[in-house]
Amino acid sequence: MKKITLCIFILITSFSFSQTYSTGPVVVTAGYTIQFDVDSNSNIVTLTLIGPANQWLGVGPGISAGLGMGNLGDDAIVYNSSGLQDRNMPSGTGTPNLDASQDWNVCPTCDTVDGSTRTVIATRARDTGDSNDFVFPTTSGALPFLWAKGSSLTFGYHGGTRGGVVANLTLGSEVFEISNFKIIPNPVTSEFNIELPARVETAQMQIFDVLGKQLILSEISKLNSTVDVTGLQSGVYMVRVSNGNSSQTKRIIKH
Repeated sequence: MKKITLCIFILITSFSFSQTYSTGPVVVTAGYTIQFDVDSNSNIVTLTLIGPANQWLGVGPGISAGLGMGNLGDDAIVYNSSGLQDRNMPSGTGTPNLDASQDWNVCPTCDTVDGSTRTVIATRARDTGDSNDFVFPTTSGALPFLWAKGSSLTFGYHGGTRGGVVANLTLGSEVFEISNFKIIPNPVTSEFNIELPARVETAQMQIFDVLGKQLILSEISKLNSTVDVTGLQSGVYMVRVSNGNSSQTKRIIKH
């Protein structure tokens, strides 16, 4: 009986770990950062682009700097005056072509401007099945990508302002999915409730903006888990709940 119980426990835990591989914010040039997060459990990739609000920014994941503009059909992701676009590299020089399938999803409040800085958060499947889309790995390792930027939001020649970097895709802390806290409702208008896991009575709650600035810090419990966010502007925020040595972070959308 003990062996059966142990096997069941191992089986449950092997499927309940959530593994997220992240490059963290990669500074490609002054004022511009690019970040990829790959969730191996949901097979969802999250892209975060940060840069001047009045200039376009493009990235070619999986393309090494020594390949120039990459090979024909290599993946290209560009934010410009038309929003975030799924594109692919041409043969040689020229403007990357629009993909027939636009796979990146940007929620209505995931494209925000704070002063002169724009933050865009988008998601897509890790493997879209489109031959023009890069298939993101689910292992730690090097992730090369090209980048380019323009002098305005009108997409066109980068004027030589481009480069290549090699980011480190690393595994974040493993957390039991079965112990996830819940945020209700999400999206949020004025307040939300946090539903703590069964065995957690109290926890610390933090809210950060997309640049990592802590905006709210409070203690929550099963008896008092309502969080007032009327003072926050519309946009995307990160909610971190910590208890002891473990923590989890989730995104919320504030209307």
